[in-house]
Formats: sequence, C-alpha cells, structure tokens
Amino acid sequence: MFAPVLSASAVLSGCGGEEGTGEVDTTLNPGEAAVSPTAGMHPYQPHFDAAAKEFSVPASLLIAIGYTETQLYHVPGDTSEFDGVPAAYGVMALRGEALTKGAARAGLSEEEVQTEPEANIRAAAALLDAYAEELGFDRADIGAWAPAVAAYFNHPSLDAQAHFVHDEVYRHLREGIAAPEDSGIDEILAPNPDATPKFPMPQFVGKPGPANAVYAGAVWRPAPSSNYTSGRSGYKAELLVVHTCAGGYSGCWGWLTTPYPTNPYKTSAHYVVNESGSEVSALVDEANTAHHVGASWNGLPTNPRSVGIEHGGYPYAGANKWTEGQVATSAKLSCDIVKRQNIIRDRQHIIGHYQPDPVNRANDPGTDFPWADYMNRINTCVGGGGGGASYITVDSNNANNNSAVARIVAPSANWTSSTNVAGYYGTGYYAAPTEAISDGATFEFYLSAAASKQVYAWWTSASDRSTTTPYVMFNASGTKLGTVSKNQQTGGGSWQLIGTYNFSAGWNKVTVSRWTTTGYYVIADAVQIR
Repeated sequence: MFAPVLSASAVLSGCGGEEGTGEVDTTLNPGEAAVSPTAGMHPYQPHFDAAAKEFSVPASLLIAIGYTETQLYHVPGDTSEFDGVPAAYGVMALRGEALTKGAARAGLSEEEVQTEPEANIRAAAALLDAYAEELGFDRADIGAWAPAVAAYFNHPSLDAQAHFVHDEVYRHLREGIAAPEDSGIDEILAPNPDATPKFPMPQFVGKPGPANAVYAGAVWRPAPSSNYTSGRSGYKAELLVVHTCAGGYSGCWGWLTTPYPTNPYKTSAHYVVNESGSEVSALVDEANTAHHVGASWNGLPTNPRSVGIEHGGYPYAGANKWTEGQVATSAKLSCDIVKRQNIIRDRQHIIGHYQPDPVNRANDPGTDFPWADYMNRINTCVGGGGGGASYITVDSNNANNNSAVARIVAPSANWTSSTNVAGYYGTGYYAAPTEAISDGATFEFYLSAAASKQVYAWWTSASDRSTTTPYVMFNASGTKLGTVSKNQQTGGGSWQLIGTYNFSAGWNKVTVSRWTTTGYYVIADAVQIR
C-alpha cells in the first residue's frame, strides 16, 4: 500500500495465467471474532482467516500482501521516508485515503485500524473486497486477483506495480513463506505453484548499470534526470548515508524513479536494498548527486558528498528486526562503495539519515539499526583498520566503534558524558575537570603487527577548555611512547595531529589525562590512528 487509493478500474487488467483452486468460504458474520492461534501457527493467522471469510478474499493473498508490505510487522504509523507520502499503519501498511476507505467499509474507526492488528487486516480485506466488486472477476481464481493487488498497491509507476504483483506478492504465493528459525511457527504460508497473476509483466526489468559507476551486483533502474543532479558540484563522495524507506521495496524504488511533478520533491537515492537482501536496485550513477538528504552535515552539504542507500522496510524495533540477508547484502554493498570511493570507515562518514537531520528524520534508519554489527561487517569485508585505506577511529561511544580494533575503556564517574558543545564527533564526548590525579580516559586500538602510526584527536572547543590537555601514548606492552599537550580552546570539530609513534602489535593506548593546570576541563571525544 503506497499512497492514497485509486479506482481499481484505473489499474491495468491482466491476461493469461492459470486458475487457482478452492472457493472462498464466507461462513463468518461481519466482525465475528477469530479463533485463537494454535501451536505452530502465526499469531495473526486467525485474523487472516476470519477476514478472508468475512470479505470473500483468499487468506493466502492477504498473507502474501502483508508479508510483502511489512513482513507481518504491525507498523506503528511510520512516516514515509519521502515527503508527501502518508504514514503507513499496521500489518497491511494501510495509508491515507485507503486506510479511511478500508476502515469505513469494515465498520471500524480509523484509530482501530491504525492500532489493532486484527482491525488492520479486516480493513485491508474490505478494501480488496471493494476492488473485487469493481473489477468483477472470479474470486475463486487466485490469478484473477492480480489487478486488485495492483490497485491495493496504488503506485504511479506501472513497472513498480508489475514488480509488486509478479516478483513479490505472487512469488510468495507460489513459493510459500518459511517461518524464521526458532520462532515456533511451522510455516507462514504454504506454497501454491499454480498462483500465476493475470497481469502485464514489467516493461522495464532492469539492466546492468554504467561500468564502474554502480555496484556490480545491482539491477540498474535509472532515476529520471529530474531526480538527481549531474556531477557532484566540485565535491567528492566521502560519506555513505543509510536510510530506511518506511515502506516496501517496490514502492520505494518505484517512487524514487518517478519523475517530477508526480514526485514533487524530486527525491532519489543511489541504491535500494530489498527486505530479504536478494536484490539491490541502482538508481543513480555514483558520479552524480542523488537527492536523499535535505540537510547539511558538519557544515557542508550532504548530497554532493554522499552515496545514499535506502532499505526496503521500516525502522524496526524490539523483536522486529532487519533480516540477516538485508544487513549482509547492505554491508557488502557498503564495502564495495567504501573501497571504490575510499570513504573513511567511521560513524562520521558512514552515517544514518538522522545524523544530519535529527528533527525530521529522527527515526531513520531506526534507533535499533544494528550499527556495531554493520560497521564490523564492512570492516571485515574491506580488511585492515577503521577507515580510508588504513584508518582506525576510536569514538567515546563504543556503540560507534568496530570492537575488533577499537574501544574506549569506561572512564571513572569523574568524567561526564556530554553533548553540551556542538562540533563533537559521533554522539557526544566525555568531559572532566583538571586535577593533579591519575584518572584519564583511555582509547584503545588494535594492530596485528608493529607499525609507525600518526595519532589524531577530535574535541569540542570552548573557553573553559584546558590549553594544555595531555595526550599520553602507550604501546601494547604498556610502555609510554610520549606525551603531548594540546590547546582545546581552539581547533575543535576537526581532526588535530598529536604526533607519530612506533606502536607494537596488540592493543595500544591513547589516554587523555586530567593532570594539568586546574580550573579547566579536558575533553575526550575521539582519536584516529592513520
């Protein structure tokens, strides 16, 4: 379900295909309660069965649509990634006018449809029932439902409609849907090999993209020229921005390839990864600027400096998670981009949309996005340390670190976690008052072999900062390699060189000490090893 509802007659009717089997049982009265799920059954199965009987819609079709839209996740009203597209609600991802129409036809309030899985499924079934009445096909023929499925999807892109019908909903019907391991569910949907949609195939099925300009494993679905800017306005690609579509895969790439003025904000992205990780769409040549972030990052425009990756699905939370396949494919894609564009592998260069736009995109890609795992996968794939060709970045927040090579030792209670002064690296910094005491904040980094490395530090500047903040370097044996004092009243918000040292194999250390002139604060924000 993508946007406000259209008339089903506006959707292309199909041709060909084979009939399914079985009449639709309509023995339930309107609104009759579903039975409780039994062992091995998905908890929403009784709701699908009851709605199917009430509205004469195949339960298997409802399940296939719901799984395509949300993986049967009850979406709590996630605002779309794309301005102008209404928020999606519930297992069936109902939005806008479609939600209103489905609720009215099912005799439900819009609030019930938004908040209750059973009501949401009933409203979706009611909507499909309305399309079936309008189109007048044989309801016992599973393939004949395809135009109603396209009307439910309600997308301006005919190719996205066809992909949604053929490659998602009806593929799930034909192949079935296996339950996640250890879920206690036998299966979500049994396969029906005869489920062939009576609907036109996509006219444009994708092709290889420009050589050396997009990920080699992607399907090239080029965005129209209205949706991107040629070139990079004098900048180079130095950022990678992770997004979640807050909608399904077909609707996501379909909207990003829809031209202006239908897509009034001319939005796009370089890539979209589907929910299972089985397909990646490439939409914009990496040499060009996609329109995916409307805010600056670290004082400079984001779009001309970045490659944008959208992910089909929602900002999952709690027990609902990004699939292993999607995370793995996305990390492989990011690895490829990082290597080709020489992007530094840290959380100031591989970022979520929420970082440059914390007000309008606070939940993009989601508070539970597996950042530590994602960064570890990228680093493992690229090899070496933490960025560019061989950088290791150690942040003051271990959630932002690659735990294989970077970590901060939790400082004492005398150090306060803060975001008081802007310009910090990552998600904040530690601050502590100066005092003649051994109570430092220690950043640790791992080297597989002895090497000469440059040490850089990042801090936030203010008038209460120490002008003689001590940075103390140690090798993996604990031998002190040197101490350097830095003026933290200036130079904040950027990397500052501390010095070059001969570190040993193992876990080496950089400690920010408090032992200096009293009356000031020292800042432990991040260090980078090059």
